[in-house]
Amino acid sequence: MKTWILYVTLFGLCKGIREPIKKKALTRTDILSTLFMYTFLGFLMTIPTAGNVFSVSPRGLGLSALKAAVLFIAWMASLVSLKKLPVSFYGVVDLSRMFFSTAMGVLFLGETLTVRGIISLALICFGLYMAGNRKSAAREGCALRDILIAMASSLFSATSGVLDKYIMTTEPITGAQLQFWFMLILSCMYLAYILLKKEKPDITGSLKNPYIWLMSLFLVFGDRLLFTANADPDSKVTVMTLIKQCSVLVTIAAGKIIYKEKHILRKLLCAGIIITGILLAVL
Repeated sequence: MKTWILYVTLFGLCKGIREPIKKKALTRTDILSTLFMYTFLGFLMTIPTAGNVFSVSPRGLGLSALKAAVLFIAWMASLVSLKKLPVSFYGVVDLSRMFFSTAMGVLFLGETLTVRGIISLALICFGLYMAGNRKSAAREGCALRDILIAMASSLFSATSGVLDKYIMTTEPITGAQLQFWFMLILSCMYLAYILLKKEKPDITGSLKNPYIWLMSLFLVFGDRLLFTANADPDSKVTVMTLIKQCSVLVTIAAGKIIYKEKHILRKLLCAGIIITGILLAVL
């Protein structure tokens, strides 16, 4: 197995672990305070390994700011929808980012889909349809508005993933430097938004919330692995997008174990079809 595939797989597992932790964090702290502290603590964690961050070019800083703006929307939408949706169902809906990433990888990065890639994509589409059709949504008691917000989060997250590949292959910037700048800028964006809404962030409560610390830790570790994979010239966004979907297995398992959610066997069947498609793409 190529190293970049291993890194992306580990990123997917970190992401899968992060989703149920987010839902737990929201039971103790409000959405805006969680977003700000989650991002700011993550920024602080990047400092020891960031290196010479002031060597980044103005263009690199601009692209980092663009990534931060995209994630500002993605993470906001993610927490708003995750607070309402069952975590196992959210994990399956979140797989819709695969469509967006694959389309953008082909359209904007000039990547191509092989016949095997098309077959794997078809399998994944079928698995997503089984999990997210209207009947399944009704069975879970999910509102259409929350599902659409989750899909909007997936769209902007996919855009961020394509930006990662573009930045890491066109700019002389390390993954640690990119993390430092986009998380610093994103922290400032969330703080500015809170102040504009004239709300007071719950700093004390956030610092006492262990789930926010865990969210930040898994974010920094997972993203560092992903940036390293993106820097590999052999890696492709279309393939990385497929591999990342292994996160759904962790999310579904957490939904059952932690939140005692129902219809888990059906979700695992859908996930099995999706994972089969992923394996077909990468083996």
